[in-house]
Amino acid sequence: MHLLSSPLLLLSFGLFAIVSTVSSQSQAPVDSIALAREDSIRSHQKEVQALLQQEFHEMTRFPLGREVDSWSHSLDMEVTRGGRTHVQRFWFNPKQNGSMIWLPDSSRSNECLYYDPLTDRLASLFPQSLTGTLISPDMATKMGLKGNATITSPKRKSNWKSQPSDSLQRVRLDDTTSSIEVGLGDRSVWQADGVNAWLSMQPVPGYSLPPNASKQPICFFEQTTADEIVLYRFRLLEIIQLEEPFELDLSAVRVDDPTRSLNVIAKEWAEKNKERTLED
Repeated sequence: MHLLSSPLLLLSFGLFAIVSTVSSQSQAPVDSIALAREDSIRSHQKEVQALLQQEFHEMTRFPLGREVDSWSHSLDMEVTRGGRTHVQRFWFNPKQNGSMIWLPDSSRSNECLYYDPLTDRLASLFPQSLTGTLISPDMATKMGLKGNATITSPKRKSNWKSQPSDSLQRVRLDDTTSSIEVGLGDRSVWQADGVNAWLSMQPVPGYSLPPNASKQPICFFEQTTADEIVLYRFRLLEIIQLEEPFELDLSAVRVDDPTRSLNVIAKEWAEKNKERTLED
């Protein structure tokens, strides 16, 4: 006789199945409640941590300034250096030694560089998100972003020589290591001022420009080695007066300062939270 054919054994299997089903059904709500409670606790902890992190992060940032900066003119410059060509956009105010802002590479991102000669403050900014990071003077110098010593040569001491040309007025300067050829546009002091201001903020050695560069904008510049290898070249694509000034509210731009100690920030954050606890 087969064991499974025994009525008593079949009944035992049936009772075990029923008890197991009832037991699992009665256990399920308890497990669900516990899991829901744990999920709620985890979710709350994550929210608190996120708020604390955001608050701590905000304490590392501060306004870039108090005023609203604006720029009335802009230029686009095609730059070739190290075998790579890109386009920069530069905003400026002619005949003013005020702040400047520019896109080092307009094709890669919207990250701008901002410089204010009055405060000697250089920063990397994202105008769309109104955030940024200060660049320390030492780092700016190492990166070549602090400005260079570009000047306009006095006429009496100029070694620039005129070159034959059918379009732009061209001049050339030769030394023992390289040659520079410059193409000058029609007389426009504000355009010349804009190009020279842009060039003065580039990560290149300071140049002694042709005397006429103070009144005629440089439309083309090329420095080559004796083997005719291009060291540095730029070409003015466009320079305009904007219909509406480009404005930036410095009080709304929050920047980080990498030189500021995290210990100091953490101490300020702890003191702030202590004061808040006492008030509550």
